[in-house]
Parts: sequence; structure tokens; C-alpha cells
Amino acid sequence: MSAKERGMAKLLARADREERFSAVMAYVNPDVSAMLDLGCGIGALTTRLAERFPLALIVGVDRSRYLLSKLQRKRNVLTVLGDIPDLPLKKSFFDLVVAVQVLHEIFHFKGAHALARTFQNVFCLLKKGGEFLIFDHVNPGDTSICLKLSEELLEKLREFQSKFKPRRITYYDLGRGRIETSVRDFYDFVTKIWALNSELEEEEMSETHTPFTRQELVNLSQEAGFKVVHTTSLTPIDSHLEYYGITVESVVKLPNRHIILHAKKI
Repeated sequence: MSAKERGMAKLLARADREERFSAVMAYVNPDVSAMLDLGCGIGALTTRLAERFPLALIVGVDRSRYLLSKLQRKRNVLTVLGDIPDLPLKKSFFDLVVAVQVLHEIFHFKGAHALARTFQNVFCLLKKGGEFLIFDHVNPGDTSICLKLSEELLEKLREFQSKFKPRRITYYDLGRGRIETSVRDFYDFVTKIWALNSELEEEEMSETHTPFTRQELVNLSQEAGFKVVHTTSLTPIDSHLEYYGITVESVVKLPNRHIILHAKKI
């Protein structure tokens, strides 16, 4: 067990994840008999699915033995230690596969090819008519915005810029705590401040919370053979603005942070 795994277990147990679990579970067909939870971690969603659907088999898969050891055992839950892009599970077995904030990690730590292979593997694991539910971060775009930050946050922004690895974070200092930057760069910064100088800093500074657009996720789904039934955005950025005391000076509607994509194997 590493410090990173301990930190990840704490992160996965946070109460603010409840809203996203509820949003995903609202799409689950009550007649489902076999579900697969990709990147289940400590089983926060797995356990909720097991309790809500006691007659269904819930399979949770994760690459961390330590995180799986924290999963609350239920009669109808099985766990698999494995690599998501190439799961050695029975084909055409599952009615539903869920992926909550795991696809962006596959993309960043394994690459675009592994992400495409994940979609293809999920397609093979599902029965005909089976469904794939994705909840993940979404790229809000590169619209420019003006913000006012405290001196402490400006210092954090400079630190974040020096440590963030996926791309170069760019902002312009307009003086008196005011900056101009892109919505995308701002979203990565404001959702990752907490990780600076923590046990999860290396992990969080190596991935982005703005990985792909809605259309890119739709394309990946369709290329794997899925029919995209529905997409919706959720989770406003407002709570982060309030928590850190950030003022948005631009007249712009800030996009939601997350997306749910519902796809079906026809």
C-alpha cells in the first residue's frame, strides 16, 4: 500500500461524489441482471448498485488490490483485479457497464489507443441491447474569461502552472489580482488546487479534468458500434467559485464540468 493509494481511498470516499452516483443510477434499468463497474476503486458505486438491485450480479474491476480490499462485501458482488482495456471476462454477458470518472485516466495514463480499445471491449462484454453509462469530465472549450483572484490563489496558480504536465497552462496577469485565461485552463486549475503538495499531487498533475469534448466521446462510442441514446451535462463550477472566493468578470455562461453519456449495443 502506497501513500498514493491511501490518498486515493480518501478521495473516493468523499461525500460530494454522491450526486454523481445518483445521476448515473437514475439511468439503470430495474430489470438489469448483470452489471460491470469499471474502475470501481473502494466500491462506492458498486455497493450502492448492489443495495439498489439485490437480485443482480455486480462485478467491480480495478487495478489496485488495496482499493479493492476496502470494498464493502455484499452477497451479490464479485471483484476482479485487472486492467480495464483488456478485461478477461465473458463476452455478451453484461446488461450494463458503468464507467464513472475512469475513462479520462485510461486516456492520460495509457493513451488514446487504449481508450478506443476500452470502448471496443465494453461493446463485446455487453449483451445485445446492453447499455454503457459514462460519467466523466468534459472539455469546456477555450473561451477566454477574466477572473479576479486573491493573492494566495495567484501564488497557487503560478505553482500549478509549473507542475501541471498534460499541457501548458496560459494566463495573462492584468494587475490587481485580475487575470485572463481560457475556461479550460481555469477549470483544470480550480478543480485541482486541493492536490498541490498532497500525496496525490503527482497523479493529479499528470492528468487533466478537461480530457475530451462531448463530440469526441460520441465519436468513440459510435466507432465501437454503439448507438448513443442520450448525453447531458451536469455539475456547475459555481461551488468552486464560492469556496475559493473567485469573481468572474466576463459576461459568459460557464459550462458544466461533467457529462453523462448513455449508449446502447443495438
